[in-house]
Amino acid sequence: MSYTLEQLQQASRLFFDLLRRKVISLDDPAAAECLQDTGAYDALQYLAKEGGCRIMNSGHRLHLLVNPLGSGFATNFTQLRNKYSRIERKTHLHIINVIILVFLAEMDQDEQHFKPGQDSMSYIQLADQVSAVLKAWYEMDEEGKFSKQWRLDIQAMYKVWASLYMQTKSQEDADTLSRGSGSRIGLIHEGMKLLEDEHLVFISENEKRIFPREELYERMRYLYHDVERYKELKALIGSTLAEKEGDAHASH
Repeated sequence: MSYTLEQLQQASRLFFDLLRRKVISLDDPAAAECLQDTGAYDALQYLAKEGGCRIMNSGHRLHLLVNPLGSGFATNFTQLRNKYSRIERKTHLHIINVIILVFLAEMDQDEQHFKPGQDSMSYIQLADQVSAVLKAWYEMDEEGKFSKQWRLDIQAMYKVWASLYMQTKSQEDADTLSRGSGSRIGLIHEGMKLLEDEHLVFISENEKRIFPREELYERMRYLYHDVERYKELKALIGSTLAEKEGDAHASH
């Protein structure tokens, strides 16, 4: 297909706007203008594809998704470490992936109970759940079989997580929760910042809670739910936490 100069201008304006803002409402003038012209919208998708990206249209917003491999816009580990100070080594990044997965698994439930902008999770709640998951996985990792089966470096992640300072609910209630380096809360904050920078969550500094935005639910509905790896790990986290909760109830 050939494109007119005007169509290319519309597509490139929106593409670079998406690079800056990540997610744009369909009501935005730049998006509306491009969507009204089939050729311009096709040119937008072509630009994204050539840049190693793709456009996800949720029906309410356009999301720019960067392919993890082969994209000039993908962030490598060195760039991540420069931008996010607490990601000192790859094990920290692996733990952050688990933190994000635990958060997503909690939010990705019946939307009758979890509503964007209303429901949330506190830093302490998330820390407790990550601790329970990593401890259970570590205990199941006999001779590294669990790590190999799930392609997760459980031994390294658990040792680093266990070495980080753990703050308590009483510190949260006393408003003395710190996000300092060397703390679990600090690493959780870094993981949530990754989501916030993608405009998927809102972090309440006063309440020390993470609120999912509607954009996060769109990402789950139109992307994550089709990713086998996400579905498998979400189910694993759910069953691990359910088993831990069952054990806790049985001990009382």
